[in-house]
Formats: sequence, C-alpha cells, structure tokens
Amino acid sequence: MDIIDGLYSFFGTGDPAILSLDLLVAAVLAVSIAYLVLELCRIFAEYAGKEAAERPAEKPATVPPPMEAMKTPVQEPAKPPVKIPPIDVVKGSLAESMMTLTQKYGLDSLTLASHDGLVIASTSKAPDQDAAIYSGLYQELYKVKQEPYYYVESKGVSLYSVESGAQKVIGVAYRKGGFAPEEVKAAREDTKKVIDQFAAPKAPKT
Repeated sequence: MDIIDGLYSFFGTGDPAILSLDLLVAAVLAVSIAYLVLELCRIFAEYAGKEAAERPAEKPATVPPPMEAMKTPVQEPAKPPVKIPPIDVVKGSLAESMMTLTQKYGLDSLTLASHDGLVIASTSKAPDQDAAIYSGLYQELYKVKQEPYYYVESKGVSLYSVESGAQKVIGVAYRKGGFAPEEVKAAREDTKKVIDQFAAPKAPKT
C-alpha cells in the first residue's frame, strides 16, 4: 500500500484510471527516448566506421634508394593549345553573327545580356531566364574574385564579360566543359566585334 500511496502522491491523483494512464504515458516516453538514444549511437557508429574505412592507411616512411632519389621528377606534358577555327563572326545580321559565334566555339547556346539582366541577343530557348539569372551570378562572382571569365561546372555554363564603349555585356555560354584560356580570349574578342557592329549605342550624327 505504501508503493501505491507513493504513486498517488507523485502523480497528484487518487483516481486509479488516471494513474494507470499516466504510468502508460511514462512508459511509452521512456521506450521512445531509449530507442532514440540507441538510434543515434548506431548512426554515429556507422558514420565513424565509414570515415575510418575511407581514410587511407598510413604507410611507414621509407628512405628511397640513392639512385631513386637522384631521378628527376617526371613532368606532365603541356597540353597543346586549342585550335580555334579562323571564322569571321560578323555576318549580315545580329542573328547570323550570334549563330556563327555559337558554332565557332561549339556551344549549345549563347546569350548576351546587359549588366542589368536584359537580353541583347541569344540563341537560347530561354534567353530571358539566362540573362536574368546569370548576369546576376556573374556580378556576385566578380565581387568575390575579379575575373573576366568563370565556369560554373554544376550548370555547364561559362560566363564572361566584354565592354563596348560604356556598355558592359555578359556572355552566357552553354557547353560541356569550360573554355581553354585561348578560347576565353578569342570568344571575348569575337563577342566584342559583334556588339560593336550591331548592338553598341551609336553616337549621334552632328
């Protein structure tokens, strides 16, 4: 009776039905907490085991033989420069010139956007989206590190900029794989030619 009286006193009730319900809830909570702790321990042990398995075993340091130490390290052969077709990209119209640019550099599509995200010209199926999203992304990348070219590997898109007069133009080029340094230089020069010819603001005639 002392145990029952103690339970009544602990739970603050003398009703056997309510007391039974409180005991059941307490038991469920205890089991849930125990299960949660065991599950956390299992996950931690699994993660720790995976980390240990992935960590390469340390090899004891060995002293190379004298002849081995005298060998000159083998250098990787330099990659040959990418050959760029000698194609004039300035054609009879802006649309033709854009298509030639796209073909010359093996692009899936090319969009030229203004600094504030407006489409200047494009061969893309979603030019407005490309211009708005990637002109903003280019500017954010430029704040971190000032470069004329960025390759966003996760999206398969190259971003570059050119200037024509007071106008800054951002190129959004889709292609699997980034541009080689010589391609960056040539693509920027070709893009500037097209912009200068068709899209640059014309000075008023006097």
